Amino acid sequence: MTRPAVVCVESRECSPELLERLTGATRFPERLAGPAIVHTVCRSGGRLLYVTAPPMVEVEEQVRYYLGLLGEEGGALGLSGEGAAAARRERVRVLGLEDSSSRWLSRKVLDPGNPHAARLRAEIRDFVAAQARDGSDVRLSYFEPSAPLEEFARSLGVPGDQFPSSAIPLGTKSAGRELLAGAGIEIPAGSGLCRSTGELARAVAELARKGHRKVVIKLDSTAYGGGLGNAVLDLRDVVPADGDVSVGRILAELPHAELVDAKLNWREFSDMIEESGALAEEWIEDEALASPSFQGRLTASGEAEAVSTHDQVLTAGGQSYAGCTFPADAAYRATVVDHGLRVGRALLERGLRGGDYGVDFLVTGPAGGHRVLGCELNLRATGTKHAFTMVTGLLGTVPTADGRLFAADGTERVYEASDALTDPRWAGLLPSRLIGAVTGSPLGYDAARGTGVVLHMLSALVEHGKFGAVCVGRDRGEARGMMRGLRELVPTA
Repeated sequence: MTRPAVVCVESRECSPELLERLTGATRFPERLAGPAIVHTVCRSGGRLLYVTAPPMVEVEEQVRYYLGLLGEEGGALGLSGEGAAAARRERVRVLGLEDSSSRWLSRKVLDPGNPHAARLRAEIRDFVAAQARDGSDVRLSYFEPSAPLEEFARSLGVPGDQFPSSAIPLGTKSAGRELLAGAGIEIPAGSGLCRSTGELARAVAELARKGHRKVVIKLDSTAYGGGLGNAVLDLRDVVPADGDVSVGRILAELPHAELVDAKLNWREFSDMIEESGALAEEWIEDEALASPSFQGRLTASGEAEAVSTHDQVLTAGGQSYAGCTFPADAAYRATVVDHGLRVGRALLERGLRGGDYGVDFLVTGPAGGHRVLGCELNLRATGTKHAFTMVTGLLGTVPTADGRLFAADGTERVYEASDALTDPRWAGLLPSRLIGAVTGSPLGYDAARGTGVVLHMLSALVEHGKFGAVCVGRDRGEARGMMRGLRELVPTA
């Protein structure tokens, strides 16, 4: 069997200004380090070169932690004991570049004026050449379509694992709405693309006349992820009972919209409307409102595959992703999968191959049956990928046809994941201390049981008092209890 050799440059390529405002965003590329180690090295006996900028904090302690999660299990190298541990460690290289700016990781790595980046690229080339001579299946892994990394993969002579960068326009809000509707999926009432506040005011007024009293305004660019390109406008005290509201009245109200990104003001937001365009959608309200997501992949051979479903945990009034639970609720999971695959087939019809995609939904109900509305298309990996990849690697399994995970003993596993465990008292805490506290407690992941807590994004602890975790349990209550227990377990700095 040909073993994999993977170079990971997990660059999140949204607005650099947005990355400046997202706490710990320079550490986002670390989220897939643990899953890559478990899958590529422990499970497959392959080799991994993982790139970050800035460097991971206490990188040796973190690598040792991930390599040890399966214990003696996952012996893809046919070794055991200390020999297996040493052989696995030799197969992991983590390269760090001293650059804490909010630039994309790809820009840091490919910076032609940085001699340190040039040396890092030389190490990557040496790794790729050596693994190719060994007959390994060498690939460049990245998070989303990226013109810089696409070109870098070509220069290395290896395939990338995401859609071509020419497909990026299909991931905008307006293109996503069009594609969802074309696939026969119900979407919220909304407007076309507006290029000025005047156009937007006319579109919002039209929605108000149709009975919608609250709308969400969405910047169209793919540069504003995590809901931070959205604004919510409440018109209930503005629109008369007959709905006959003037465009001028709406225009006067637009500056009072609640921006999800609190560090922006309306003038900055309105400038972005002219730059990227924006659209307005009805605000969906329901006491039982849920926001499931579908993760899919298009194969190189032209198949749409269902990867996973999750219920998202959202903050900022239901606009920003903070974590997820797996799997999505059984009451609407099959519909979510059906709709997600429809979107995948629509992407295939547009000529796309070989990349991750995600579809976010809104679900109302259950009175009278669930109503599942397509919300947004993400033409990239999503924030659920690292948790799902980690858990499937630990369990050594893939979901069943109905989207569930089972351990080797035949019992089901679910999980709760968070990227936003934060407390100012944790700032300055070293990753090794948290690792020690978790692995030395009953909460630590146990490979024999197939349950427990797994940590990620640990480098953000030192500066921001922030980290992430996946809590794997036999049922939702057990996983939720682990997350609560983890917060109580974290030592202060």
